[in-house]
Amino acid sequence: MMETALRYELVQAIPELNNQVYPTNAPEGAAGPYLVCARISTKNTKTLEGYTDKEAISYMFSIMAVKYADMVRVRKQVKELLVGMAQREIGSTTKFYIEDININNIDEQYEHELGVNRGIIDFTIYY
Repeated sequence: MMETALRYELVQAIPELNNQVYPTNAPEGAAGPYLVCARISTKNTKTLEGYTDKEAISYMFSIMAVKYADMVRVRKQVKELLVGMAQREIGSTTKFYIEDININNIDEQYEHELGVNRGIIDFTIYY
């Protein structure tokens, strides 16, 4: 599963995210910085011969941290990791060859209810 491969790469490259990567939502009281991963869309590639085994998956990573500087630092590390994934295999037990990756948008906002800064990376991964 692509999410497992992404989690593996994140933890290998950014050790402070070990046990701090959550699908969809973080548990209440999660201590930052942490990352929440949400799949936005999946597109299957179709040719004249029919569907292929190629996919394009869009994700939104939210890097959450109480301190703005921590969020910016971790977001920068995550962006560098993502950009470096193009044209190589990722994952441990199940490997995926990443043909290309597009960073669609990078944004940030303050979450008043949670009291944290959210750094957002919206990207599409092609494999």
